Order: sequence, then structure tokens, then C-alpha cells
Amino acid sequence: MPSLQLFLLFLAADAALKLTPGPDMALTLSRGMTQGFRPAFHSVLGNVAAGFIQVPAVVLGLASVLRTFPTLFVGIKAAGGLYLGYLGIKAMIRSANAAEVSLAARPGDARDAFWQGFITNLLNPKVLLFMIAFLPQFTSPDNGPVWIQMLVLGVTMKALSLPYGSCFAYGASRIRGWVARNPWFLRAQQGILGVIMLGLAIYVLVATAMNPQP
Repeated sequence: MPSLQLFLLFLAADAALKLTPGPDMALTLSRGMTQGFRPAFHSVLGNVAAGFIQVPAVVLGLASVLRTFPTLFVGIKAAGGLYLGYLGIKAMIRSANAAEVSLAARPGDARDAFWQGFITNLLNPKVLLFMIAFLPQFTSPDNGPVWIQMLVLGVTMKALSLPYGSCFAYGASRIRGWVARNPWFLRAQQGILGVIMLGLAIYVLVATAMNPQP
């Protein structure tokens, strides 16, 4: 196990990461405001479920694999950027087309929200890079096998995404009634979401082109 001091420092750093606006938070807030708590919560569950791939990959040495095969790293980052761009364009189309902006939650929304949250988090370079570069900083050989410490930290990081994300989902769903009374805000929100996603996509793709190495 990591030492108590290192573990507390890790919790503080992880909290700062989760409170930083990003694609996961944007999607959760968007779902909460437009479709209510349940779809937003399923989006959070998708974020957490991505950890079943991310944590074992990092613990098993993904960093060294990416250094050995830099093209794979570039592909992961580019795929994440393109997916964010796709989400941004879809949001902007919804904003421009009033008929597609609706507060009604359809039966498949929870399932769609889960997979969208899963893919967005899985392809988010910030999450992957944070885990690869940051988890080892909170380990020490004196506290036992480093890979076990990284496993504990990685599982903790993903598990804490659930309460943090649930709070965002609940808070966003609470203003859904106000949004329903102010339809202009819904279109503006989708437009802002689209701009944020496109901006993140451009940033990721440009950064990948300029600095392709892990």
C-alpha cells in the first residue's frame, strides 16, 4: 500500500483533476440539464467503466509500450481528438436545429449515455497521460511492490469518479426545470458544448502533431 502521506497527496491531486473542466464533465452536465439525472449518471458510469481497461493497461506497463511504439500513442491521441470533434459537431447541429433540441429522455438515452461516457473517457489523452505520468509519483519501493501501489491508486482514482460525477449529474439535473422554461438556454448550452468539444479536439490534434512522443 502507498504510505498515508503519499495517499493523501494523491487524493488532493486527483480531486483537482476531477474538478478541472473537461469533456467528461461537459458531457455529464449536458446530459443532466437536458435529460435529467438518470442519463447523466449513466454517463458517469461509462467514465468509471473505462477504468477496467485503463488501470490494468497502465499497471502492466503501457508507458513502456507506447514509448516503444510511438505510432500507437499518436493513434490513441488522434482518435480521441477526432471523437471529441464528432461530439462537438453533433452538439452544434442540435443547437442550430431547434427541432433536435429536446428535454425528453428517450428509452435508449441511458445506454447511449453510458457508451458515450465510456468512449470519451477511454480516448481522453488527459486521463491516460495523468495515470501514466502521475501514479508512479505517489509510489515508493519501500512500501512494497510498485505495481500493487499503482493498482491501488488507479482503482481509487476511477472509483472516486463515481461520487464526483454523481454530484455533477445531480446538480445539473436540478436546474432542468429552469432550462425547460427557458428554451433559448438549451440551444445556447448545446452551442457552447459544441464549441468546447471542437476546441478540445483542435487542441488535442494540434498538440499531437507538434509533440507526438509519449
